[in-house]
Amino acid sequence: MPKAPQQYHLINSYLTWYEAQAFCRVKYTDLATIDNMNDNSQLVEALGGHVPYSWIGLHKASTRRWMWSDGRGEPQFRKWLEGEPSGHEWCAELSEKGEWNDLSCGEAKGYVCYGGGQNKYVYHSTAKNWFNSQQHCRSVHTDMAYINSDQDNSDVVNLFKTWHGGLVLEKKVWIGLFNDAWMWSDGGKNSFRNWLNNKEYRDNCAAVSSSYQGRWVDTPCNQKNTFVCQGGLKVKKMVMRMMVRSDVNLTDSVNSDALLKQFETRLKLQHLTDFTLSWRRGKDGLIFQRHEELEAKVETGC
Repeated sequence: MPKAPQQYHLINSYLTWYEAQAFCRVKYTDLATIDNMNDNSQLVEALGGHVPYSWIGLHKASTRRWMWSDGRGEPQFRKWLEGEPSGHEWCAELSEKGEWNDLSCGEAKGYVCYGGGQNKYVYHSTAKNWFNSQQHCRSVHTDMAYINSDQDNSDVVNLFKTWHGGLVLEKKVWIGLFNDAWMWSDGGKNSFRNWLNNKEYRDNCAAVSSSYQGRWVDTPCNQKNTFVCQGGLKVKKMVMRMMVRSDVNLTDSVNSDALLKQFETRLKLQHLTDFTLSWRRGKDGLIFQRHEELEAKVETGC
C-alpha cells in the first residue's frame, strides 16, 4: 500500500534545532522526516522559496551503520570481502567476484542503478564518484542499486560482465550502500539522504535549503533557523478568565480587539505560533462585564 503523503508545516520562527524539535513535538508530531524524493519535493513546496535554510529532523548519532541509498535502511543481506569493511571508508563497491568492499566515496568508477521496472538493474560505465552516481541514478532511474540476496548480487555482477563482453578483470562498480552517522528525530529508520556537498559532515544538525533545490546541509545545532514540522496539528483549547483594571471602556469592540492584539504580540515574542485567540461572549453577548469600584465613606466624629 502506498505511503500516505506527509503533512509538512513551515514554522516561520527562528529557533535552534533543539528548540524547534521541542516545539514540533508539542504542536504537531515531530520535526520533519523525509523518506524519498517525493517527500523532499513536497517539503520544498511547503518552504515556498522564502527562507534560505530550515531545520529538518535529521541529526548526528553517536554510532555509524551501513545503509541503503534508496531509504530502506540497514542491509539484511551482506557479502563483504573477508576483513572488510575496514571502518575507515564510507561507500561500498562490488567486485567482479561478487564481493563487497568499503572505499573512499570520491573514487571514480562505473555504477549500478535500480531501475524500478522491467530492468531491475541498470549499469552505467561512465566513471563517477559515489555521490554523483547517486545523483544520476535518482534523476534517470529510481536510485542506486540495493541487493537483498545472493541472486541479486549475481544479477548485478552478470550485468556489468555482460556489458563488457565477459572480459571483466578486476572491475568494480558502485552500489547504493553507504556508511551513515545520522538519525531522524522521530526514531524513523529511513536512510534516504539528499546532501548538497560531497564532504565529511562536521556539524551535528541538518537543514534543507530551498535555494539549492531542496538539498540538505549540515549546520551547527545552536544556529537559529526556521523549521519544518510534520503531522497533524494537535488542537488544544484553553479558556482563561481575567479581570482587567482599565479606564478604557472594554465593552467597546474597538478597545477589546486592540487588547486581544496586544496578547497575540506578547505570545509571538515568546516564540509561540500557530495559535488563535478569541474572546468568549457571555449570554448577554458581551465580552466584558463592567464592575464599578465604589469608595466606602466612613464618617468619624471627634
